[in-house]
Amino acid sequence: MKIYCPSCRELVQAADVDLAIGWAKCAACQDVFELSSVMPGFPAHSGVVESVVERPFNARAVVEQSRDDLDIFIPRQGFRAGTCALLGFATFWLAFIAFWTAGALGMFGGGAPPQAINIGFAAFSIPFWLVGFGMLGGVAWAAFGTKRLKLDRNEMRTQIQCLLYFRNRTIDRSLVQRARLYVPKIQGQTGNLQDCHGAEIVFEKGSFVVPADDTAEATWLASVINEFLKT
Repeated sequence: MKIYCPSCRELVQAADVDLAIGWAKCAACQDVFELSSVMPGFPAHSGVVESVVERPFNARAVVEQSRDDLDIFIPRQGFRAGTCALLGFATFWLAFIAFWTAGALGMFGGGAPPQAINIGFAAFSIPFWLVGFGMLGGVAWAAFGTKRLKLDRNEMRTQIQCLLYFRNRTIDRSLVQRARLYVPKIQGQTGNLQDCHGAEIVFEKGSFVVPADDTAEATWLASVINEFLKT
């Protein structure tokens, strides 16, 4: 069965349709929509947390709520065991690549200037340098990254900050749909998705993920957001 985007009527590719959670994303206009809205008989609200859930005792998120405002702040994790392990591996990786690159450039051969063939051979290390710096970026985000979500009657404001990086976004409240448990579609290098948790707020042509440490915290955050959206 072919699925067409309800906003722009473009054909949605199979890779952008997730039957397990009942949502799809249009690559043409970036709209995120429920399959139940375009497929008669498909179960509605898949993956959506409707009832209020009690706050887990170990939740990291800081939630402040009033009648008209909801503020969710996710503080930085700091250097946990997993972060320190990744930092150690990234350091070893970059040190090894630096040694390999120096050898490819002939720096251990008596100080002779590198030849063109040496430079070409050393260029093969560029992807490995990028992987190493990518791991360092992951360490920086885990240790220093923060996220904030603010909802009121008129708009939703999101904020992402990590060291010198800072990004704000404002979305009209009428475009915000609901929150659901975040289900990543791309596996990590280990192929393990169990460490990826969060509450995903879906709005017209996009979504925003509020990270969580475990499924219990993600479920609680999704329930808090959905309860506020009802008002």
